[in-house]
Amino acid sequence: MKTVFKILVKCQECGIEVAIPFKCPYCGKLLCYEHRLPENHNCDSTSRVYTPRLAPAAPRRALTHVDVAGFKAGGIFHMTSPKELKHLAVALSVFILIGFSMLLNNIPFLMLDLGILAITVVGMVLSFLIHELAHKIVAQKMGYWAEFRLSLPGLLLTLLSIIFPVKIIAPGAVRVVGLFVSKDGIGKVAFAGPLTNMIQAIVYVVLLEFYAHSRPTAVAFLVLTSLNLSLALFNLIPIDPMDGAKVFKWSKSVWVSSIIAVVALWLSLITVTL
Repeated sequence: MKTVFKILVKCQECGIEVAIPFKCPYCGKLLCYEHRLPENHNCDSTSRVYTPRLAPAAPRRALTHVDVAGFKAGGIFHMTSPKELKHLAVALSVFILIGFSMLLNNIPFLMLDLGILAITVVGMVLSFLIHELAHKIVAQKMGYWAEFRLSLPGLLLTLLSIIFPVKIIAPGAVRVVGLFVSKDGIGKVAFAGPLTNMIQAIVYVVLLEFYAHSRPTAVAFLVLTSLNLSLALFNLIPIDPMDGAKVFKWSKSVWVSSIIAVVALWLSLITVTL
């Protein structure tokens, strides 16, 4: 999916840099978590209706903290918030509907069975989640903080494309923040997602050759291949805020090679299905 990068803001009380500052409704200062309450930043504009209260304990891990030493297996879970899980669930649900619409375009509803549905659903879940997880893992290796967020315009376009032949898959984006954001780092984080879809498409093309004699199973693998290639190709469009724009700025050779690889996979898919 597309990635979005934000600049950190300094707390006007202690100077610490935060990704999502709190704005005091009384004095208008931008503050960190610990100084967000008026009594914690000596606010001189509070109203009499405000009653000071004890601030809850700060989270064990600050929002902008990242492991700059490199990726750790358990570190990815520290970067995942309940809000991100909710957004991922909504986006994944819409993505699965896209996959089902493609499946029903290739096979009659009455020919579907539990096995075909299971293969298709598992493949669609992996196509989406591995893409987003790749963004997060590479972002953490770069020393950034990354979380997925829904995009309302993109979500609506994705929903509308369920009933149209051309599929637009852009329900949201991985938002990335960091202290030292570089062009190379941005490009690598952006490229990680489409790369996983190309790898999955290769796997499904191979499986499609083995199951070419079984039409329902072959159709399931055909849909999963098409879904991954569509996701990769759409994200490689070199227009902001798509991943392709960041990959193109980072390395034109990588971008061109990726487009050639996707086109080659499409051609191999046509050859297998003939």
